[in-house]
Amino acid sequence: MRRPRQLLAPVLLACLLALGLAGCQQALSLTATDLTADVKPASEASVEMADATATYDFALDLLRESTAEAPSENTLVSPLSVLYALAMAENGADGETLTQMEQATGMSVEELTDTLQAYLQLSSSYDGPLSLANSVWMRDSDGLSVEDAFLEACGGKLGAQVFSAPFDDSTVADVNAWISEKTHEMIPEMLSQLPDQAQLLLANALAFEGAWEEPFDSALVTPDTFTREDGVEQDVDMMHSTENSYFENDLAAGFAKPYEDHDYRFVGLLPNKGVTVAELLESLDGEGLAELLTPKENTVVLVSLPTFTSSYDIELSDALRALGVTDAFDAEAADFSRMGSSDAGPLFIGSVLHKTFIDVDEEGTRAAAATVTTMDGAAAPIEEEPEVKEVILDRPFVYLIVDAHTMTPIFTGTLMSAE
Repeated sequence: MRRPRQLLAPVLLACLLALGLAGCQQALSLTATDLTADVKPASEASVEMADATATYDFALDLLRESTAEAPSENTLVSPLSVLYALAMAENGADGETLTQMEQATGMSVEELTDTLQAYLQLSSSYDGPLSLANSVWMRDSDGLSVEDAFLEACGGKLGAQVFSAPFDDSTVADVNAWISEKTHEMIPEMLSQLPDQAQLLLANALAFEGAWEEPFDSALVTPDTFTREDGVEQDVDMMHSTENSYFENDLAAGFAKPYEDHDYRFVGLLPNKGVTVAELLESLDGEGLAELLTPKENTVVLVSLPTFTSSYDIELSDALRALGVTDAFDAEAADFSRMGSSDAGPLFIGSVLHKTFIDVDEEGTRAAAATVTTMDGAAAPIEEEPEVKEVILDRPFVYLIVDAHTMTPIFTGTLMSAE
């Protein structure tokens, strides 16, 4: 074991040097001590990603549980951000606590960590619109000991910066500054305070700034009406384009619009008339979503998409409990012995804070997400004429931003209201 005020153990330094550390150079001036500030990136280990079906399942579960809290309101979550935060926690969990977390994510801790490590490597190779960052914040206290193996997984495999901090108001300011920078200032404030019993913070931040491969023509943006599920009509500015990826099943129709360089796509899914957003989400599992997102051959789609901006925040403890992660939040049942120990009592998850932001217009999409887990003590071209479909998103719909190569869901959301 080690105490957070000490230098990184040599074994952790060796691991970081071998596997590299994403974004380890800290440009911010923080009160917290960055224990990885001098670690230099090096060659990366080759790891493989799990099948996308597991991440689809988790993304749908997370979105369903989040929308259940306020079905008529807009929802936006980043399953990728939440998975990074949970993966750090899982690397410190053991026993039934770990089993429940693995069942919720649909992968073993090893599979999840390898998948997310691989995605860090893959996304950085795109030189594209997505940036990812992880960090571990440890209370600078003689009463807290943190396991080297836990820090090796978070730092060496998931690229996390490791900070030692006093967990006072200065730490709140530092965490907010770190998240603001990593989300390109789209999420300027994450925390208002830290609970007295907080011993560690596990944080993920991601930012997406993607220009459309073919921007919407601003001259074709028209005033239109968006009708909510309760029948209330709202004024919107509607963008129009023609796309080559059209989706449909018995309950919905949709489209994909690529961002620049075709590494990422925006996906819009419109429930059929008479089908609610909740009914569409309830009908899907990971395999069903993968099938739905398979484009229909020889089909183009006329798209109408409203410009919109949305921000969202949620405390995910109840959602994760609903997915079967119960022991992790119970001071008596939680087993985070592989993470470390505290004189304040056994470690358990006190809260999982999640914030998101998105702005969609004619030029592209800006989106960001942050997740903070508080660990407390206690085919060939077709020659024939294509079929033409139409998807007009003038009523509540589901949307995603996905990696076009791996189909990893970066964001999933619902637009229930245009205001």
